[in-house]
Amino acid sequence: YKAPVFLPHCTLYSPTDMARSELEEILKYVANGTSPLSVTANRLNITSNIWKTLFIELEKSQELSKLQQKLMRQIRSPKEYDFMPHISLIYRAISTERKKEIIEKLYLKNSYKMDKISVVETGLDVMNWKNITEIKFNA
Repeated sequence: YKAPVFLPHCTLYSPTDMARSELEEILKYVANGTSPLSVTANRLNITSNIWKTLFIELEKSQELSKLQQKLMRQIRSPKEYDFMPHISLIYRAISTERKKEIIEKLYLKNSYKMDKISVVETGLDVMNWKNITEIKFNA
């Protein structure tokens, strides 16, 4: 769809300006004692927001909410963050009609496995996003 390629993910919190070393320690803490989890897909959806062009809405399960809260408790002075779990599939301005056509052709699995937590340096240009650190869950 001539959109930038990126790793599938569910954002637990954004943005932060904390130091890399501090973020790595937080991820180690969050990953420790956390088992890989299965997240349930609710449906495919679209918006006019470029960061939610076309995405999979996820069920806000107790397990996923606990993971997000565990992370939030470790962040020094966190900013307000409205956690609406989803997996973005496309970041690109596309007409509503075209997005609906794309959705009709996509196969949606019932669930997806989450087995690690990452810090990604983001910005307006998705092609320049960098995975800073990544820790596998290890319960």
